[in-house]
Amino acid sequence: MTGVLPEQPALWKQLLACASFCIFNIGLCEFNSWALQKDRWPGFHFTWFYTMFHMLVSAIAAFLLQWSVTKPAMGGPTFQQAWEYRLLIIPMGLCSYLMNGLNNASLALVTLFLNQAIKVTLPFFTMSFSFLFANKTYSAMMIFVVFGLCVGSVLSVWHKMSAEGGSSSIMGVFMCIIGMMAGAIKGVLVMILCAGVGPMADKPKLEPTVVLVYDCSIAFVLMLITWACLDEREQSIAYLSDPDTRAIGLIIIAIGSSMAFCFNLSMFYFTMLTTALTATVGSSGVKVLLIVVSAVQAGVNDPVSWFGVATVVVTLCAYSYLTLHEKPKPLPADTGGIEAATTAGAKTEQTPLIKP
Repeated sequence: MTGVLPEQPALWKQLLACASFCIFNIGLCEFNSWALQKDRWPGFHFTWFYTMFHMLVSAIAAFLLQWSVTKPAMGGPTFQQAWEYRLLIIPMGLCSYLMNGLNNASLALVTLFLNQAIKVTLPFFTMSFSFLFANKTYSAMMIFVVFGLCVGSVLSVWHKMSAEGGSSSIMGVFMCIIGMMAGAIKGVLVMILCAGVGPMADKPKLEPTVVLVYDCSIAFVLMLITWACLDEREQSIAYLSDPDTRAIGLIIIAIGSSMAFCFNLSMFYFTMLTTALTATVGSSGVKVLLIVVSAVQAGVNDPVSWFGVATVVVTLCAYSYLTLHEKPKPLPADTGGIEAATTAGAKTEQTPLIKP
């Protein structure tokens, strides 16, 4: 497979994409953790209802941006285009539904610290999926570092889990893990659609805003169905019908939806514009900052947990270093997978993608 290396994006574009991704990632995590806790004010624990508006606003705003700011080269979203790319668009929307919905649902059951401690183990799932679906192998050092990352994650929350326990915490952990796995798969699908590699190498690549419309529209429909089938439907309507809580409920929805759109848009451009170095530093920096800050907020004070946090930070940095410096083995041109695109200078699943 041959190709011309794409022109390097301007440095200011990379820095802006990285800064936007970091700011909205951290801000949205902190805001969601505050708003969705059931046992404290404001008690807006209607996670599917809340996230449903995120998807709706993001889809509408992305659609409007295409006509008011930059019009996509292939035009806006159409049913014909959606059908042509359906084999990637539908799974991507399903992954977005699981990633956003389950992640926010977990925040209503567990602390932000536990949520982030679980999500830093994403490299384990990325490596596992790459090995299972792309026959990709990794060095012994990389495997050791990822193993250390998982051990550090467990140690960092062991004391909290032992002290608190409960079925709610276990369910929150399960939701977070499933959402994280969906996020890992979604990142690869987004890259394929926006970069035009792998299964879509023979089709025109789609603009990030077009992909965002499809992604959020599918996720919105799935979340609407989920909300309509749960007890949360009656509870959320009652919350907004109460004059004492209506205002704060609408404010939470408005702020959360606006931040979610900004994060989703920055996430797509972060994936497309940044180099491997910038993406790795940005993604790792967000993770390190979130887990340290959330540990302080959660009142972590035992030495075992802090040793676990320190282990996570060190192994995460080591993983980022190895990711940048390990050269993938050359593949035959007829493999047709994501990794075959490496020879054309395209980003692969080895490039850090999204991490909410």
